Amino acid sequence: MRTLNLRLGPPDNTVPVTFYQPAAIADFHTSVRRPLVILLPGGGYEFRSDRENEIVALQYLAQGFAVAVVGYRLRDQPPVLPTALYQLGHVVADFHRRAAFYGIAADHILLVGFSAGGHLAALYADLWPQLAVTLQLPAKRLKVAALTLAYPVIGLRLGWPADRTALAAITAGWADHEADLLVTAQNPPTFLWATTDDELVPVVNTERYAAALIAANVPVTKLIYPHGRHGLSLARAVTAFPTKFDAADPAFGEQFIRPDVAKWFDQQLRWLDKLWHLDDFWRQQ
Repeated sequence: MRTLNLRLGPPDNTVPVTFYQPAAIADFHTSVRRPLVILLPGGGYEFRSDRENEIVALQYLAQGFAVAVVGYRLRDQPPVLPTALYQLGHVVADFHRRAAFYGIAADHILLVGFSAGGHLAALYADLWPQLAVTLQLPAKRLKVAALTLAYPVIGLRLGWPADRTALAAITAGWADHEADLLVTAQNPPTFLWATTDDELVPVVNTERYAAALIAANVPVTKLIYPHGRHGLSLARAVTAFPTKFDAADPAFGEQFIRPDVAKWFDQQLRWLDKLWHLDDFWRQQ
């Protein structure tokens, strides 16, 4: 595997990107184009969670995907929007433009967002045609082929954030921040999941976005699990907090292990397989 630490975008708004490229399989005697995952970890626009970063990237890499993790704008450099959207637009455009260099199939880009990263991903999926105009880039270079959202923030009126200071740091009055109200027929096919008793980002966020996609005739697969805390990530022990995380409550991390929810990743792969006919994609290169 090759790892590249990139800075993409114009000089006045560059964004760090960590690109993971699987090694070529020498036995094939040919180079293979790979689907690309553009990954946006969550963290409330305050940080980018490591529990949704490299450990998640490795799951996609194991399936033969290349992965780009984007270090989008945070609240410590307000406002987040629309700057983070512009950053993401330049990232997508660069992977389209230099697809041969990166060894990726530009028509097989999956945008993945967790929590607040899901908010950014959902807004991008809504607004990419307008972003192309703003950034003066060809629209086809900003297109992604599919979208995955895990316990996403969708509308900033739907229960998160809880205070006006955070809202101001995210939007500074920029109006286009309610993702469920911005869906069009140009949104990509979407896979999204959440839990009914998410204590931080109410499940209504996921419900509203799925309903908007259905109303716009966009293919959508929605999974709502009955139980699970916010921030489950892979919902397996590898992304659960260790016992030493909280000495007063060593069992705290057990809440982040949910065998039923952990099936989401494989279910997503099956969805992608049907959407992209991945067996044919790999064999016909």
